[in-house]
Amino acid sequence: MREILGGLLMLSRTKRASSIVIAALLAVSLVGCGNSDNANNGSAAAKSSDPAWEEAMTTPFGKYPETVSYTVGQMATNYSTLSGTPYEKDNATNNVWTRYFKEKLNVENTTKFEANDGTDYSQKVSMAIVSGDIPDIMVVPDYSTLQQLYDNDLIADLTDAYEKAASDRIKEIYDSYGGRVLDSAKFDGKLMAIPTTEISHGPGILWLRKDWMDKLGLQEPKSLEDVENIIAQFIEKDPGGNGSGKTVGLVVDNENVAGVSGGQYSLNNIFALHGAYPKQWMDDGNGNAVYGSIQPEMKPVLTKIADMYKKGLIDRQFAVRTGDDRKALLTSGKSGAFLDNWWGSWTVADTLKLNPDAEWVSYVAPQSEDGSLTMFTGNPSSSFLVVRKGFEHPEMAMKMVSLQYDYQRYQEKEADTLKAFEDYSNLNVSGSPIIVNIDYYDAFYRNVDIMKEALESGDTSKLISNNDITAYNSYKKYMDSEKTGEKPDPVSWAGYTSSITTASMVKNANIKEVNPVFFGTTPSMSLKWPTLSKMELEMYLKIITGDQSPDSFDKFVDSWKKTGGDTITKEVNEAIASK
Repeated sequence: MREILGGLLMLSRTKRASSIVIAALLAVSLVGCGNSDNANNGSAAAKSSDPAWEEAMTTPFGKYPETVSYTVGQMATNYSTLSGTPYEKDNATNNVWTRYFKEKLNVENTTKFEANDGTDYSQKVSMAIVSGDIPDIMVVPDYSTLQQLYDNDLIADLTDAYEKAASDRIKEIYDSYGGRVLDSAKFDGKLMAIPTTEISHGPGILWLRKDWMDKLGLQEPKSLEDVENIIAQFIEKDPGGNGSGKTVGLVVDNENVAGVSGGQYSLNNIFALHGAYPKQWMDDGNGNAVYGSIQPEMKPVLTKIADMYKKGLIDRQFAVRTGDDRKALLTSGKSGAFLDNWWGSWTVADTLKLNPDAEWVSYVAPQSEDGSLTMFTGNPSSSFLVVRKGFEHPEMAMKMVSLQYDYQRYQEKEADTLKAFEDYSNLNVSGSPIIVNIDYYDAFYRNVDIMKEALESGDTSKLISNNDITAYNSYKKYMDSEKTGEKPDPVSWAGYTSSITTASMVKNANIKEVNPVFFGTTPSMSLKWPTLSKMELEMYLKIITGDQSPDSFDKFVDSWKKTGGDTITKEVNEAIASK
């Protein structure tokens, strides 16, 4: 059996083995392989009759009467940054988080496997699935892997665990997504994983040099025409003193021109004005999923963007810029316009070091005639926490999530404990055996009014979470520098500008959302999608830069369909229908 598995594992050394291959391998490997990890601590039936055990097994924060051990597949954490601190001996099984879980819940972990986030971790997960020997709990990186685990009966049903061991706040957080997140982890009506959440990225935000606008007497933009006029004035009248012809237009990403939720330097807002949603699987109005990049709405917006490029309103060299190049154009004052997101202030925070007089301001623009801005929503859940089928305490994972993302964030009051977590955060060390994220859909502006009130009054008693206190101190630092006329700290400025100024603006704006209908992968995507993506990117670059006319879009659509797009579209619709 060992030799067979050795050969099988060699086949799985890709980022993610296909579901067909893994299903076949499992059929072989599971015949002769049992799971050696049995963390049972006695009969579950016997425990349920014990009041102490019953409370622990049916409440979010009840402590187990005896230590419950579990194995975990976890993402590697760099503990070397703790050198010279009181935590320098911490490791994957003994750190601020594992000690917290032990103290509060009486659970302790043993590392089944550990790997760096990304490809390395995905490979470890695939190898564990192929062997049929998965940890008691682990995060799986995508929906297709979750599907494989369910199809091969390797993971526990967490429906009951969610009902009994998820805290009220955790349930409220999931409810803020309108069912989209929990549904993503359900099969045949059963909740088979604890889904992570991806908070709303909000709409695309236009960032402009306000000091340049004031110098030229320009008003804040609303329409696309307003935006074009401002950029044209920046270029022609050179308020930054770059010299004639040296001020650059709108900075644009040459790899993600549009189509990424929260995409930096992306033109999503301009596409949305024309009802176009590139790279998204959208409902065509008749219940069918269609790929946004090949829809008729694309052609007129590509024509418009190509015209902007021709006029110099878009960086003429955008097709060859690197990420560092793009950032440097903004921080050095060569360009005064880019589209980003509510956190775009962090992109240009270094401007305050290079030019303290520069003033970047955010705008919800360009808007439609009715003053609205339409955005497509992102994947609400990109990874999942699963529990091995047969593990005696499947509710433990839900309790750990409740402790980490509710109690520690919102209810923990012990100063020394909070200090330890803050120290870890400042050193950029995680340490938790379950590195996921669970937060409200509207997290970035949900409590902005309460924060503003605290900053104005100095009374922090209404702040919601422990994280809010840390943020309050940073924002207060920025406000104090404004009052005294001192140069603001770039980090404090960026935090305040994104989480207070821009968040308030977005909260009060007229934002319309459209929801893509599919975020997963299909069997044909592994082979065909790289070619289709390359074709699509070349289409954007060639049409926008004028190498091809907008009419070439029609040829692209025809080629996309014939090169595998029609096959994938069929598979996407089949996947949606089978959910």
